[in-house]
Amino acid sequence: MTRSEPLRPGPLSPEPLTRRDASMQARSRGSQAALLGLLSLGAVAILLPFAWMILTAFKTPAEAYTWPPVWLPAKWSIANFTQLFNTIPFARMFFNSVWTSVLIATLNILSAAPAAYAFARLRFPGQGLWFGSHLLSLMIPWQVTIIPVFLLIRQLGWYDSYAALIVPSIASGFTVFLLFQFFRSLPRSLEESVLIDGGSWFTALRHVALPAAKGAIAAAWLFSFLGNWQSFIWPLIVLQSSEKMLLPVGLLSLQNQYSVNIPVLMAGATLSTLPTVVAYLFVQRYLTDAAITSGLKG
Repeated sequence: MTRSEPLRPGPLSPEPLTRRDASMQARSRGSQAALLGLLSLGAVAILLPFAWMILTAFKTPAEAYTWPPVWLPAKWSIANFTQLFNTIPFARMFFNSVWTSVLIATLNILSAAPAAYAFARLRFPGQGLWFGSHLLSLMIPWQVTIIPVFLLIRQLGWYDSYAALIVPSIASGFTVFLLFQFFRSLPRSLEESVLIDGGSWFTALRHVALPAAKGAIAAAWLFSFLGNWQSFIWPLIVLQSSEKMLLPVGLLSLQNQYSVNIPVLMAGATLSTLPTVVAYLFVQRYLTDAAITSGLKG
């Protein structure tokens, strides 16, 4: 009778985990669970005010001021939305805010992309001075420029016009700096093929740099859109006609010196968040391009 030999693990059989490996895996799972819990708490803290705003838009004024607070309305009604449209020209203000924000964000990209590409790739006299002026504009509070820009607008005869709202907002040092950082990270080999074939720097910008920078452009466009969508002080100063007024200023008219109808105001705030959500969903697919193209570096 032949003595059987002990089984030995084959080359593909998994080796038993050591105590140290098991401890590291347990610690890793604990860290992931803690991070997930922390992110979940952050998500709840962010979404809770939005949920309260939407639910309050369907409440009566008595339910909105009830203490302790009542989350769900006793009876769902769109009376607050009806009163909103009857109190102010909400549709007109909503349309004004949408088209001006889209136009300003688009013009912002069209003016900033060539400037950022020139700073990142070209060499010309005074380059450092011009780029430093863009960076300096980021350090100056916008409140400082309100009075001189308003005086210029009045001298040009643009008061109470869309030009006064749009033209000063076209140029943005932040957008130039954001796109500059991305263009500087692009490999020069992508543009050299265009230049060797006789193309110009503008051709390289149009056919190479801009398609590669879709993610950065989408992020810059979204930042510009959100900034102009929630703009309040400048439209309040340069616009006077009600048919040209923007939505943030219109929502302010819902409250008077002595009282405010909270449910109606929340109804307007709820509708005003829709374009921001649509804008984010529109550019969301482009936001991953920056991470994809970053793999070309090096």
